[in-house]
Amino acid sequence: MRQPVRPPAVAGSFYPQEPRRLAAEVMALLEQARPAHGGRPIALVVPHAGFAFSGLIAADAWRQAQGHRYDLVVLLGTNHTAGFFTGISVFIGGGFRTPLGVVQVDEQAASTLLAADRDCSSDPAPHEREHSIEVQLPFVQTVLPGVPILPVIVSDEDPHLCARLGVALANVLASRRALIVASSDLSHFPSYEDAAAADRAVLAAMARLDPDGLRETIAREEGAGRRGLDTCACGLAPVLAALAAARTLGATRGTVVSRASSGDAPPGDRARVVGYGAVLFTAGEPGTDLAALDEPAHALHPGSRSRR
Repeated sequence: MRQPVRPPAVAGSFYPQEPRRLAAEVMALLEQARPAHGGRPIALVVPHAGFAFSGLIAADAWRQAQGHRYDLVVLLGTNHTAGFFTGISVFIGGGFRTPLGVVQVDEQAASTLLAADRDCSSDPAPHEREHSIEVQLPFVQTVLPGVPILPVIVSDEDPHLCARLGVALANVLASRRALIVASSDLSHFPSYEDAAAADRAVLAAMARLDPDGLRETIAREEGAGRRGLDTCACGLAPVLAALAAARTLGATRGTVVSRASSGDAPPGDRARVVGYGAVLFTAGEPGTDLAALDEPAHALHPGSRSRR
């Protein structure tokens, strides 16, 4: 069933509600972002916390897509709000509204994906209050204005389900100039030092384009006895699906663009943090670029307080 345009659910908390302020903040974040590494992004891993916490790391990722042409942005989000839902939900509807206007949904692409993967449903409930896709939209509207989106909630970390989704998605995108965005934060609630250690390992594993290796790394890090660590990736399922799709579409190189944690945002509480990272996947020379892991964390934007 076709859904109406989805209204914003977290404007005013995760990002500014006033249009001019939001537009100015997104532009300021992009101006501070790490420069593009070169090469047209096939996929990105982008954090999804409030702009005051992860906005600059998100901008680091989105900056990689500036100057490239796309006709579709696939937004793979996770499920924070619909506890009953454990599958894949493809949004069928006119669009998503933000204070900057409506981002159109490519309903043909959504319908094609629904038909291509038996694991997908069109249940709208997981999208109603979910922020992991919504916080990406102001960046879509600024970096790739007018480009439609394909919003998908992936709420099951089963590796076979994620791999099937990735391959189905790649088949749907075979004739498109598409950008795939996996929305995921990293470590949740360890100390600043423990988050940095876990996040470095997980980001390196993501950059290797190896879903099994990523799962093994996360299992090892979560079993390392770090106090307070609940998860290493709040959005593992979207990342697994994005890796499968990107590899099928020809991605051969992973680059860690930047990392930080909520402990790098004012006032800098480092006892209990959430980690963030930006990763870029491109075609070309195979390999990984992990140089950013040896650099200092990218100090976060001191804007209005938002949720982690």
